[in-house]
Amino acid sequence: MKKLFTLLLSCMVVFGLSACTNNNKDTGQSNSTTQTDTPTQTEESIDEAFYKDFKTALEERWKIEENDAELTTELYTHYVDTELKYLSKYEHKEDSFNNHEIGDAAEDYVEALVEGKQMAYLIDKDYTKWHQEYEDEVFEESTEAVYKLNTIKKVTFENEENQKKFDRLVKYGEEYSKRDD
Repeated sequence: MKKLFTLLLSCMVVFGLSACTNNNKDTGQSNSTTQTDTPTQTEESIDEAFYKDFKTALEERWKIEENDAELTTELYTHYVDTELKYLSKYEHKEDSFNNHEIGDAAEDYVEALVEGKQMAYLIDKDYTKWHQEYEDEVFEESTEAVYKLNTIKKVTFENEENQKKFDRLVKYGEEYSKRDD
């Protein structure tokens, strides 16, 4: 019985060691020199991730905007939800950014989306009132954030039409920023 137990234990040790050795075969590292991944080695910074998600959010929104004509509460909410799908994870995370100016502008942009979604009910109820409030609050705040983000790091789109749309938003944001100064 002792021999069977010893043989079984030996097999477990051999298989266990061979499994550990096999894990490092691709990297050529032995178990004692395996490096642990740090966030800087494997993950992009939150700043870079935000810019990537920001571009994707806008592109996805513009894809669905092209196909729709009359703005309704439901449609506008769908536009905003499309952007928030990519950007809501940055809400209240401005202090997590490496560049705090990016964090502040990202927070302003996400807040403008959320605020716009909250007032969307007015589109079907009183479009004129919604449009005025949207222009004065949401559009101004969001385009100023777009302008700040683009000033910090130039945002470019491969699609020429998307680049034109983005450049218009930047221009509006620049005008609002100058007015506020």
